[in-house]
Amino acid sequence: MQPETWLLYLLAIVLIGISPGPIAMLSMSHGIHFGKMRSIATGLGSVSAALVLMMASAAGLGAIISTSEYGFTLLKWCGAAYLVFLGIKLLLTKNQDQPLEIGQSKGKGTPRQLYQQAFLVGISNPKDLLFFAALFPQFIDLAAPQLPQLMILAATWAIVDFSFVMIYASMANVLAPSLKASNKLHWFDRTSGGVFLTLAAILISRN
Repeated sequence: MQPETWLLYLLAIVLIGISPGPIAMLSMSHGIHFGKMRSIATGLGSVSAALVLMMASAAGLGAIISTSEYGFTLLKWCGAAYLVFLGIKLLLTKNQDQPLEIGQSKGKGTPRQLYQQAFLVGISNPKDLLFFAALFPQFIDLAAPQLPQLMILAATWAIVDFSFVMIYASMANVLAPSLKASNKLHWFDRTSGGVFLTLAAILISRN
């Protein structure tokens, strides 16, 4: 892979990482409730989902879904449904010292649970699959061995994706003490819940 090609790819995914989205909001919520260390599982879940979508696109699944209206619609509604689930969980957060943690009936927030949440948020977004399907052909030289190029692209994505998850989680973790001290943590949860519901509505409404 030519250095200039890799730099263009890096710039593209950094811009994507900066853009707010479901994973960014989930990372912030996990950072506030569970801290930076346990948010590592969130980052790993996000990276795992992206790599699965990446491999699916490389195998041609992205092109199939992009031409199948039924398949794309099904994935879109599944993704929206999970965002609605997370949004409602956050909206139901109670004003108390230990707020209800999204997706946890007992509020334990184990690394496995955080990983699963991040993976489901990442894997249930059909837009990401179509993005990978459209992005990769622009950065892979078909005349050269493709596996090494794919490994470079995957490793770069994983590092950038994980870094942004941890940045969001760390920033939110810094805000956590002041939010708890001012008894406004539940308002952050409700705002996050509203964002999740808005993202779900946008996902459903887009063609």
